[in-house]
Amino acid sequence: MTPLAVPPVSHFRLDLPRHALFTIQDIAGVGVACRRGSVWLTLDDDPRDLVLEPGDRFEGDIHRRVLVSAFEDSCIEVSHARPAALPVPAPPRHAPAPGAHLPPGLSPA
Repeated sequence: MTPLAVPPVSHFRLDLPRHALFTIQDIAGVGVACRRGSVWLTLDDDPRDLVLEPGDRFEGDIHRRVLVSAFEDSCIEVSHARPAALPVPAPPRHAPAPGAHLPPGLSPA
């Protein structure tokens, strides 16, 4: 049995001046750590608002956008925390369900 290759952890540091805003489009599988200052994380459609201070870390486990706001001059580190499952796409709403009966005169082509 061959072991799975694990990609190297990628990360970057970002200095955020006071009141700066940084957006992460999909937080699933991504980690955000506060290295200096204080930042506020707001996740779309999530009642939690998280404040990170130096040494604190948040790892996203759901597909959501997150806004990172700096309360003061801050530094964050953003990294791929671990692989996250991709969401299963929903079928298009306009397509009839397989085997659905079409009204007379309509064809699926």
